[in-house]
Amino acid sequence: MTRAKQSTTERSAGRAYRKMITGNKKRFGRIWLSTGLAFAIAAGTVPAYAAEAAVPAAAGTSVTAQIDGQPAQWGSSVYTYRSLTYVPVREGAVSLGAEVKWDKTRRAAVVKSNGDELLYRPGADTVSVNGFELRMPGTTRYVNGILTVPLRGLTEPLKADIGIASANGTSNLSLSTDRETLVRPNLQSVDDYLKKEGFSGNALVAKDGEVLMRKSYGLASDTTLLRPTDPMRLGSLTKAFTAASILQLEEEGKLSTDDPLSKFIPDYPRGDEIKLSMLLSHTSGIALNFKREEGIPLADTVAEIKASALKFEPGTSYKYSNSGYVLLAYIIEQTSGMSYPDYIRTRIMEPLGMDHSGTATRDTKVSRGYEYDWQEKAWRAVDYYFFSPSGTGSLYSTLDDMLTWSQALSSGKLLSQETMDRMYTPNRFTQYAYAWAVDGEGDDKVAYHNGGGDGYTTGIRRGLNDGTVVILLGNYGGLDTNKMTADIRKLAFGK
Repeated sequence: MTRAKQSTTERSAGRAYRKMITGNKKRFGRIWLSTGLAFAIAAGTVPAYAAEAAVPAAAGTSVTAQIDGQPAQWGSSVYTYRSLTYVPVREGAVSLGAEVKWDKTRRAAVVKSNGDELLYRPGADTVSVNGFELRMPGTTRYVNGILTVPLRGLTEPLKADIGIASANGTSNLSLSTDRETLVRPNLQSVDDYLKKEGFSGNALVAKDGEVLMRKSYGLASDTTLLRPTDPMRLGSLTKAFTAASILQLEEEGKLSTDDPLSKFIPDYPRGDEIKLSMLLSHTSGIALNFKREEGIPLADTVAEIKASALKFEPGTSYKYSNSGYVLLAYIIEQTSGMSYPDYIRTRIMEPLGMDHSGTATRDTKVSRGYEYDWQEKAWRAVDYYFFSPSGTGSLYSTLDDMLTWSQALSSGKLLSQETMDRMYTPNRFTQYAYAWAVDGEGDDKVAYHNGGGDGYTTGIRRGLNDGTVVILLGNYGGLDTNKMTADIRKLAFGK
């Protein structure tokens, strides 16, 4: 990837980065085709390049295509070159809802759709999508004055889906235009902001449950773009699910946030001084982190945390602690009789219809993550699995499922109003409450959090009294998503 990183997203130098994965890989849920689509630039707009002769279609083969159930109006100039099928450009771009023009200054065909700008340069094997370079299965070509491009080089950046069926020497293509992306006209400033920031990931803005903006930015790999429905790692947004689970169990009378830690882990040092409420609000004094190795049982991580010294006297200060939320996950398991993943799935996600969310494993098909390489000044793919134990950063989700989660909290589907009031009450040292930082008053009162790991950063900002929500699920590590969600809320709602 060649996109330069914005200063607000830079991380400390000296970190070891992995080499970027190269080569084409099949992306889940999408079909890879050795088919191409040509762009016909209108008369008078084609630059003066040497034109190649048309190549007739391969003998005995033909191509038919439908777009959103209607015959594709691609004209009669279909031809095949090196197993790629090409059709006229203007008809192809317009049929997929895009606008096309030739930019003499940049010497490129410019395709615009849903606020995105695509640049096709003669002889190139990549297409620039808002500055991100997406690799195509072949190069652009001029044939009889027409600039042509492989089909996936058009459908992928325009986020169109493709199905193919072959019978009796005919390839039948079924294309569906992008129905997932939505940007209301009054939120164009948010779209512009995210492009300017170089954000890579998925973004959603909603009010009272109505989606006002849903859009993806950047690459999922060198040959695929992100889609708004792609599942993403949540990082520390997981903590809100952990806190809600503890509070559910409290409402059922199975525990109390005033219970001492020693009630659940009898031999925990000074456990009688540490309340569950302190674990929830990061005021317990328990050490920040622990060993992250895939396959370590939760009980073993608890034993490691138990052996660490307190950073301060319980209840006398604040220090963000992943360890505290691992202990809470262990308590959920001990109290409910279920594993943490099963509890979250059966008690929260399934009842709410969060069908595209769950506990991440090595095999979970989430989008590829990227970290910034300071030496090469480029983003590099993270080619290893970043493990996070239960309770602190173990979940994945999608934009729409996270909106469902936010709405469930706001509407009282999961917890009573009295319980939620306690969940949003900051500790006496900081703005942090129970898995949410809280700021403002009245209609300006918000609950927010960020999260991240190697190759991803996330953020959510919810208006507690005005029905607004901003969600960012990014596949770049080290983004300042707290600032970004605040900026987006101000642009979208003036707050």
